[in-house]
Amino acid sequence: ATSSGVKVRAYNFLIAAVSGIVIVLAMKLVGALLISSLILFPALSAMRVFRSFRSVILCSGVISVFGSLAGLLIALLLSTPTGASVAVVHIIIFMAFTVVGKLRRV
Repeated sequence: ATSSGVKVRAYNFLIAAVSGIVIVLAMKLVGALLISSLILFPALSAMRVFRSFRSVILCSGVISVFGSLAGLLIALLLSTPTGASVAVVHIIIFMAFTVVGKLRRV
């Protein structure tokens, strides 16, 4: 974005500030494993397929909500730990998006 002339300094600061606040507030509630799963994996998954900032943000939001709900449902049905179930679902989604991203570039 910087190379195309978009002023990204404010956006970078806003994203960093919001991410920091979410991490600090949610750390006690859900733990470190779930925090990394909810913040990192959806964004990384979306970046495997999409290139524009808007597409990555929208897709990562959808992935985060879907992965979290699927992980909670799996944890409920299989009596597994919630945080681990959500993390595994996000890892599976990441692997699927990696395959899709590679297929799109071929």
